[in-house]
Amino acid sequence: MLTDQHILQRYVAKQAEFEKVAQITLIGHSLFDMWDDLPQNYACFADKNVANLGISGVSTRQYLEIIIQPGRIRKLGNHVFVFLGVNDIAKEPDYSPKGVADWLNAIFYRLKAINPIACFYFLEATPVNNIATVSNEEIRTLNQYLQMHMPEGVTFVPTQPAFCNSEGELSAHFHLDGLHFNALGYEILGKILAKYI
Repeated sequence: MLTDQHILQRYVAKQAEFEKVAQITLIGHSLFDMWDDLPQNYACFADKNVANLGISGVSTRQYLEIIIQPGRIRKLGNHVFVFLGVNDIAKEPDYSPKGVADWLNAIFYRLKAINPIACFYFLEATPVNNIATVSNEEIRTLNQYLQMHMPEGVTFVPTQPAFCNSEGELSAHFHLDGLHFNALGYEILGKILAKYI
């Protein structure tokens, strides 16, 4: 798993993205970060521009402590999607769904201060397929807890039904390695997000 220093280095590499003025802001882990690698990556958003502030490997705590608290985000679009939580299960030694909820509450509090008129959305963690570091049962438990403890004014966005196969795992049609999306997976993700724009 990536250390705090690795997370900071990825932020530095993406600093121009953090300074971009955009209508849509993506905040999260690798499933947002890697979206940049695809051609026509944000076609689902039509003519709206996107600032992708995703950082691969980041936990919710790391995003709060390394990115949010030092004030590294100064601009947000009017639609802000946050996709965090799954990495906490594998990498945070004191992981608990409540801990993730507390970190998310602190993140959303700071984000709302940056753009009080923005619409804020939280994407539930997507399923995995045969990953040693996290189980779908752990993901479902986290999702259920977070859905019940979303901060006021944040819309919880379900993702599981779109990505699960009949066994409740990430469908082979949508992933590269059991966790990260392929082009079809990103097409599905884009359709989910576009409903909220």
